[in-house]
Amino acid sequence: MSEPTYNRRNDVRLLTTLDGEDVAHFRLREFENAAGLAMVHPALLESLERVRRDLSSMAGETVWIIVTSAVRTEDDLRRLAALYGWTDQGGAVARNSRHLAKFGGIAADIVAVLARNRARVPQKTLGTVCRRHFDWVKDDYNDGHVHADNRYRAVPPA
Repeated sequence: MSEPTYNRRNDVRLLTTLDGEDVAHFRLREFENAAGLAMVHPALLESLERVRRDLSSMAGETVWIIVTSAVRTEDDLRRLAALYGWTDQGGAVARNSRHLAKFGGIAADIVAVLARNRARVPQKTLGTVCRRHFDWVKDDYNDGHVHADNRYRAVPPA
């Protein structure tokens, strides 16, 4: 049976190599913003694949990583700040968010679920595993997502 055809933009499988094995569990469209801007740094993709592999091994079954937010524009950031506030004013949105396109696709907000029954992997479990593979992780958001980025391994040009 052939894979389904999507009429969506950015429907491209993203391939990376983990310990000599080619893996491709993500598509570019998972990293796009509402306007269709999509960007993912190779270090982010590799880290996400490693987290997926580790969680699946821990659970003894397939775990899916769901990207809830990735690259953002300044307009995206302002819209989010209108909802959640700026961090320097006690909110949840950083003015210099690593999600911004100027950082080259180094950040993602994610959740993880068991493929079998869609049960959510606990936020703290996901955060702990992310800390093995990402430079910076925040896992105390009220909605249960985890922010992870590779701000030191994937520094864009000044």
